[in-house]
Parts: sequence; C-alpha cells; structure tokens
Amino acid sequence: MIPAPGHHPSAVAIYDEATGVLLTGDTVYPGRLYVQDFPAFQASLNTLCDYAAAHPVRAVLGAHIEMSVRPFRDFPLGSTRHPDEAPLPMGVGDLQAVRAAAARTAGRRGAHRSARFIIWNGPCRREAAAQSARLLLSRAMGR
Repeated sequence: MIPAPGHHPSAVAIYDEATGVLLTGDTVYPGRLYVQDFPAFQASLNTLCDYAAAHPVRAVLGAHIEMSVRPFRDFPLGSTRHPDEAPLPMGVGDLQAVRAAAARTAGRRGAHRSARFIIWNGPCRREAAAQSARLLLSRAMGR
C-alpha cells in the first residue's frame, strides 16, 4: 500500500506483486483528475513514478473511466452512457505523463487537458458549467 494524497488526504495506491498491477484509485485514471491538494498530488505522482521504476508494473488501473477513445475528449460530467470509452488500463508512460502535466500546471487553477486525462486544479467553475451544458445537450440529443 502506497500513500497517494492529493485527490483526497486518505488516498492510497496498491501494488499487486503477483500481477504487476498498480491500482491508483482516483489519483490516476483515464478521466478528470480532481486535485484538492496540488503539492500533495505532485508528491504522490513522484512517489508512484519512483515506485513503478523500481518494480515491474504491467498496468496502472484507476477507479473509473471518463475519457473517450478520441484523444482529449471526455464524457460530460454526470453522464451515464460512455460509448467508445477509453480502455481503463494505463501504462507507466501514462503515469509519467500525468506527473509531467502536473509539473507544467502547478500553481495554475483550472482544467488542463491531455490526450488521456484532464487535471482539475481547484474548483474549475467554468469547466463545471461547460460540463453541465454538455450533459444537457447530450441528453437532449438522446446520447
């Protein structure tokens, strides 16, 4: 068990030695990575990347999926249908990409998009409003 605060103070990651799977919960997954404590999030990403460098990690599995197979495209916040959902398994390279994106966006509030994830630093009110509008539109169109 590896402490991984940032999304939540009690967040942890779990490494399964038998399968080489690193379970990252809500810290890293193909979707919106909600960060409450950015310095703790960055420290956790450093810890997880260092751990993955020292152990045979075959897959990084988060708690859920919010991204489409289309790069940079997430499903609206609150949507219950995810056609063409991105695969859940990520790799060590994706974990490193989250760490690099966090380093680039440190100190900058807002939603920061990458091809396979979006870092939400802070409340992101504008992005949340846009997500609500997208959800209403998708429901109106029957998607």
